[in-house]
Amino acid sequence: MKKTITILIAAALAFALCGCSFPFLPSNESSSECLPPDAPAHERLLAEVSEWAKTAVELSDMGLTFQSDYVFGRAQAEVSSLRLCVDTVLWLKGEGENLSAVIGDAPYRTWDDITGAGPGSDAPFYFEGLIAKFRGETEQAEELQKKATANPASRERDFYYLRNLSVSDLYKVKEAAAKVEEEIGEQYTPRSVLTAERTGAEYSPDYHLALAERNEDDPAKAAQCALNALLVNPYNALLYSAAAAYALNAKDVEGAYEILNEALVVFPDDVSVNYTCGLYCVANEDNDSAKTYLEAAKTHADPEKDKDLLAAIGKLISEIGG
Repeated sequence: MKKTITILIAAALAFALCGCSFPFLPSNESSSECLPPDAPAHERLLAEVSEWAKTAVELSDMGLTFQSDYVFGRAQAEVSSLRLCVDTVLWLKGEGENLSAVIGDAPYRTWDDITGAGPGSDAPFYFEGLIAKFRGETEQAEELQKKATANPASRERDFYYLRNLSVSDLYKVKEAAAKVEEEIGEQYTPRSVLTAERTGAEYSPDYHLALAERNEDDPAKAAQCALNALLVNPYNALLYSAAAAYALNAKDVEGAYEILNEALVVFPDDVSVNYTCGLYCVANEDNDSAKTYLEAAKTHADPEKDKDLLAAIGKLISEIGG
């Protein structure tokens, strides 16, 4: 299994290095049409993430739970970052005995919490950098801004005006953000978990796969890292395969089944997906089904590009008496 995981990781990294496109998010055109042209940035953000949440529900209804989690996670990170930023501005303006009192019972209380819920988003780093800028911490603000813009999902943002809002207006923004945050939280429970100190690279599948390799002596943690890689880009067949292989290595058969079930819907002809389905069937002592998936993998393989996988497929077929 270790060799299998190595092959799949190498393939996934090669795919990423070839420049795969960044994951899809729904357009915000429909939400923008409902707002006046001069609507403030926070109103546009809240309308946008509400549209994302609708799309996430549609994806979930289609059985695409990992793609749904990706969109939900991005939405959660956006709205929770806005709300925590406003909480912090209120505290800087003298509200509450401490920041914790202003935050109250909000579900995400730190930038780490928010990044864990939506690791594909640049929002936690942007808004944390904005707070550093408000406090005159120039170097920290610049460093956080660099981390935000390094994310391919980064967009032009201008929320500096929050600093100049009155306390009463800030509470209105907080209330509106908290309402959307709660609505998303009722539908979304993150499966992503920060497994290392937050660096700004959490949007990258490569980063999470590297952590998975680093934690190979802890199969459960390695499997979580590989799952994180999938959750930040569930549009890459190799990431489904790697996550499922790590789950199998951690003896998480149910987790592997869920991953592969979606992978077969989205990428039915992918060689790595069919190969990993073969591994899953072997692990469950269903050699007949394993042969079917392995033969499908051979059929769809590229003799030049998939040499290592083809060798592994041939060996596995031989071992199960194909």
